Amino acid sequence: MFPRAAAPRRRAPRRPSRLTRAPRSQVPATAIVPPFVPVMSAVESITLRLQAWVYFVTWVQYAANHITRKCYTNVKNVMIAMGLSKETLGRMDAGFMFTYAFGAPLAGQLGDMYNPSKILGVGLYGSALCIFLLIFGMWNGFYDLGPFMTNGYFLGVYLIFGFFQAIGGPVGTSIMGNWMVTPGAKKRRGLIYGTWTTHQYFGNIVAPVIIIGCNAVGAKWWWGLMWAVIINASWGVVCHLCLPYSPESHARAEAAAASGSVNAAPEERRQGISIKQALAIPSVPGYCIAFGFMKTINYVLFFWLPLFLQTHFDSDTANMISTLYDFGMMPGGIIVGVVSDAMGGRRGCVIVVFLIILCPLLFCMALFADVLGTGLLMVILACMGILIGGPNNIVTSAVAADLAEHPSIQGNKAALGTVVGLINGSGSFVAAIGQMLVPYITDALGWSALWYFMLVSTVISCFLMLPKIYSELFGYDAPPVQSKPGYSSIDTNEKKEEP
Repeated sequence: MFPRAAAPRRRAPRRPSRLTRAPRSQVPATAIVPPFVPVMSAVESITLRLQAWVYFVTWVQYAANHITRKCYTNVKNVMIAMGLSKETLGRMDAGFMFTYAFGAPLAGQLGDMYNPSKILGVGLYGSALCIFLLIFGMWNGFYDLGPFMTNGYFLGVYLIFGFFQAIGGPVGTSIMGNWMVTPGAKKRRGLIYGTWTTHQYFGNIVAPVIIIGCNAVGAKWWWGLMWAVIINASWGVVCHLCLPYSPESHARAEAAAASGSVNAAPEERRQGISIKQALAIPSVPGYCIAFGFMKTINYVLFFWLPLFLQTHFDSDTANMISTLYDFGMMPGGIIVGVVSDAMGGRRGCVIVVFLIILCPLLFCMALFADVLGTGLLMVILACMGILIGGPNNIVTSAVAADLAEHPSIQGNKAALGTVVGLINGSGSFVAAIGQMLVPYITDALGWSALWYFMLVSTVISCFLMLPKIYSELFGYDAPPVQSKPGYSSIDTNEKKEEP
């Protein structure tokens, strides 16, 4: 016999993962894919097709929110004619703004901690239900039940509606932030978010078209609201069932499908950040207040511009001219996004330049609004839409995405919704207070004083942005100082991110 050769020493092989290394035939049919063992990395699971789908679904959901609000605004005159008082409608609008302001930060935190696609679906379902309840109340004559019952029903429904509407912005932006993390997407963040934020103005433009279409075919007035109900409820199903909220969740779903699992992969609860942690991020507190004054200008023009124009034009002409402001706001965010991308992400500088250019236009309107020619007035309103829409759009999207990546949150990926909700909610609260001042200003001092009011708001926003501008232009290496309660300017200690 030949002598037995000594067996060569071999390194012990790594223990293969039961789910990622074993052949498909060896994986039990009822296996559950654990969230901590994805088949592919998160970056590998991101494709342009998936990014486009997420972009589209979240874009439509926020457009649906604005279709709902604008449809309600366009049927107010019918509701008043049927017997619902202007005072009740005024309380509904004010209550909506405050519940929206308080609901946005809470909605952002819910979206950061739980499945944001489901949260987004809940927001659309709830919005549809609230608008249907308004229709139901008008159908059954609840406006004739006396002041207490009328206010209790309609005001209560619209307060809840404000919270559901607050979900769309921060949660949708959070989902976008989960997917737009590839190098190409980060490099073009301003362009991506600038085009994405056209959703609200598209919704504002589509809503009157729905109302006009219903009137053209002789449909009852409530169909103008019922179409908003149908759109919201239908798209809520799409968000709930067909929107992957992150590359990691998509990778787990793909792994479960590939393994033939009959059970869904378990959802993990994500660890978001608190409101206190969000406020500790440099620049967030200042942006909260600065954005409030920007949003005040936007809200004043959104709610009061048609009424001002009706002092010089008939109702239909005034409404048509006022839409130029919405049309101007659509390219505004795109322009700010593209220019800020070209400047290496120095978005604060671009925002302030836009606001500075806006100042002389507001001053011109304060002096000559009553005597301007129609053509020049239309040009000015369109330009104001660009100059106001750009900063408004980019602060709650690309700027918030930049802030949510600050080192102070130690790489926590579940922060964007909270940051967006905090900035948006704080801005809405400041704007709500501004809206309460508008009737007193116009009654006591006239329409020209309202333009001066918007001019002062613009100047305050610019001053609040000055520390941010200094940081972007002359950034230094000093360590960030701990945030102190009560300050209202943007922290100068934020380090400039290198382009």
